[in-house]
Amino acid sequence: MKYTTLLMDADDTIFDFPKCEYHALRSALTENGFRFDDDICSAFSSINSALWKKIELGQITRSEMRVRRFSELLEKCFDGYKETGSSIEMLADSYVRHLAKNAFYIDGAREALAELKAVYDIYIITNGLKTVQEGRFALSGLGEYVKGMFVSDAMGVGKPDKAFFDIVLENIKEKDTSRILVVGDSLTSDMKGGRNSGLDTCLYDPRCKVTMPDELCDYRIESLAELLRLE
Repeated sequence: MKYTTLLMDADDTIFDFPKCEYHALRSALTENGFRFDDDICSAFSSINSALWKKIELGQITRSEMRVRRFSELLEKCFDGYKETGSSIEMLADSYVRHLAKNAFYIDGAREALAELKAVYDIYIITNGLKTVQEGRFALSGLGEYVKGMFVSDAMGVGKPDKAFFDIVLENIKEKDTSRILVVGDSLTSDMKGGRNSGLDTCLYDPRCKVTMPDELCDYRIESLAELLRLE
């Protein structure tokens, strides 16, 4: 096969992040005395996604995002926000703690990884928070399928920064970059970062949201099992 090594994103590529987010947010809000419903979860998801984009652009830090997503949620969805400001840190801590305990695989992902590890060396590359990702990886048994994990929070730099990929490339077995493939769901994080580092890229796009060809993607797949058929 053309590739020996996969650099794979975790959330929304291997893990079902919306499901993980839903359960963690519900637990965090209810244990701190706030109501929870699907509209609140939808609002939080939008806020969280927008803030992660700002992190990718270098506009805010991860520590700022960790708290700001809850200050924005309380302001948007809960009356009496000013009276609950002291609860923001507690919510942030609760959410991170519960998210570390939620590791739901995307349907078919675990089975695909079991097959892929026989063909490729697999490494995880993620922009997540260190405490969250390490907890989820341990809980999920992901280590059974991968050779190593690179978490931006522990590295001091994240995708799509070339420096993130430079660190990864220095610490994996394969040194021929033409034999390495970046796999992930994000054009702005995974695909752009891989392309900036001279690596081939494969977009995980199960809903076919991206029209091919795309300048950032060499491949597009709808399921991880398709990685077994790349040429």
